[in-house]
Amino acid sequence: MSLAPFGATALAAWLAVGTGVPIDGDPYSASVGLLALTTVLACLPRRTTLSRALGQVPASLAFLGAVAMLRQAAGGYRSGIEILSLVPVFYTALSTTDRRRMLAVLTGLVGFYVLPILIVGPPPYPTTQWRTALVSVAVGAIVGFATQRLVASVTFQAAEAGRRERMLDQVGRLVRRLLESADPRKDLCEGPLSISEAASVVLLEPGARGSLLVTAAAGLEAQALELTGARGHPAHEAFRDGRPRLIAARLGELPGPPLWASDLAPGTVLFQPLLKGGDPWGVLVVAWPVGVEVAGSRATVVALLAHEAAAAIARADEISLLAGMAQTDPLTGLPNRRAWDARLAQAAAEGQRFAVAILDLDNFKRFNDTHGHPAGDRLLRDTAAAWREQLRCDDLLARLGGEEFGLLLFDCDLSAANEVVDRLRPLVTSEQTCSVGLALRRTDEPVDFALARADRALYEAKAAGRDRACVGV
Repeated sequence: MSLAPFGATALAAWLAVGTGVPIDGDPYSASVGLLALTTVLACLPRRTTLSRALGQVPASLAFLGAVAMLRQAAGGYRSGIEILSLVPVFYTALSTTDRRRMLAVLTGLVGFYVLPILIVGPPPYPTTQWRTALVSVAVGAIVGFATQRLVASVTFQAAEAGRRERMLDQVGRLVRRLLESADPRKDLCEGPLSISEAASVVLLEPGARGSLLVTAAAGLEAQALELTGARGHPAHEAFRDGRPRLIAARLGELPGPPLWASDLAPGTVLFQPLLKGGDPWGVLVVAWPVGVEVAGSRATVVALLAHEAAAAIARADEISLLAGMAQTDPLTGLPNRRAWDARLAQAAAEGQRFAVAILDLDNFKRFNDTHGHPAGDRLLRDTAAAWREQLRCDDLLARLGGEEFGLLLFDCDLSAANEVVDRLRPLVTSEQTCSVGLALRRTDEPVDFALARADRALYEAKAAGRDRACVGV
């Protein structure tokens, strides 16, 4: 806070005090000395623990001493400069919200009025000054504490506005990141940890029979936890009616399994519903430690984040669904040619070793002509399902087009690949058969070469009478 207005007021008072009245030189000199001391104390840096604790109290008390000596120099209570004694009260109230410092300055103000009456006495300080002392100290206390409260309120509101602005900026950046995130649910949970100083965040989404499942978490270890539709649980209530619940008491009495370990129990929890088109599709559970003030900007910012994040996650889910549809054969549910080519490109880039098989249903056109296209579709769909059950998760079975399928077997030698193919061929449904061309990718061999060998082997199997597997060399 600038000292200029207070310094200007003091300078004007010291220069004007002698106008029209005699001045006692010794008290005046003492007042000038104390005023100089006040200036030094007010300008000293607050480097030590003691000076930081005292703040401007020594300077305020020195100023009161300077005003007391100036009043004595100008003839006592008739000088009319008592009003200057309120300057350090104003200055202290504007510079600190510490009530102990204000009490120290008010104690100095009591001394300013009382000590001259007791020590010097009449005629400069008659007993009538007791009333003046009482009223002046009372006014000073009212002005000082009221100004402190006002300053504290303004400071808090300014800090809240600044924090809210920073939070809104962080929300905007987080929402933009969610739109590009590979895991928007995880990023959504991590956002409130930094934006609102939360301790942990859990995302709940609907499961079977009205339950809520933990699908992502941050600040604690995610658990495969299911909250059944217990009556009275704030998560279910928030999900049902779309209104948030802020709980700060009896968190240990919530029904159902706990979301936090006993040593991580929070002080306040916000159950914020996530809305899509006005309908809730999940609940964001944000927990703060004991002692953190949540009502206000923190809860508001989480609500805003939840609103924006719901749209971002819905968009990510739709993109993921569309991407899956673009790489999935709609009839069999297997990966299609696009997914097959992408996986081959990845295998080539990573230098993976694999066996490749091309499986083709024998006489499929004749089967279609005889039994009809619905029966042909059923044959493709049922055979694909039977084959898929026999494969590992890392293997890739794809429909390449028509009745032709591709199979990639990773970390598999030729003997093991032959065993897999011999296990798959008898699984063709509707009493039909298939022919297979098989090849093992050699070290550093281009993927196209291995595919070409498997394709030639398939033609060999067809030429040899079908219903068999041949290996391309």
